[in-house]
Amino acid sequence: MSKEKNLKRTLERQLALIADFFGGDLSQGEILTKHRVSEQSYRAWQHDPSFVEEVDNRIASAYRESAALIARFATPAAVRLIELTKSLKDEIARRACLDIISLHPPNPPPVRRGAEEPTAKMSEATASKILAALADAADEPGGSDITPG
Repeated sequence: MSKEKNLKRTLERQLALIADFFGGDLSQGEILTKHRVSEQSYRAWQHDPSFVEEVDNRIASAYRESAALIARFATPAAVRLIELTKSLKDEIARRACLDIISLHPPNPPPVRRGAEEPTAKMSEATASKILAALADAADEPGGSDITPG
């Protein structure tokens, strides 16, 4: 067999092995047996830059998929935790409160500055006048629908 065909066959075997590592329920030993790869060959592959790069890419992809899944359900989970803080069982309410306090991503996604809505610049004097007008409107009978929180 030519060297090129041997490299191609090895690459195909490596990719099949990696696919089983990330897509199946078999143990590492079972996967190696399935693909007829010895422990010695597997250890050698772990020093092959293209093999290592493919494994690293699959790991990074799996973490991105996990993060997206967790982000997708973060809001409903937070809502449920808030509901649990009103539980009649003190221990459930206490645990929900602790979970809410600890709910923050370890590495929040960076804020993209270019995509923000432009904000209007307002002087303190203008802000004071607007607040005073709102306060006056709230004092008038039927003057405001705004209720304090």
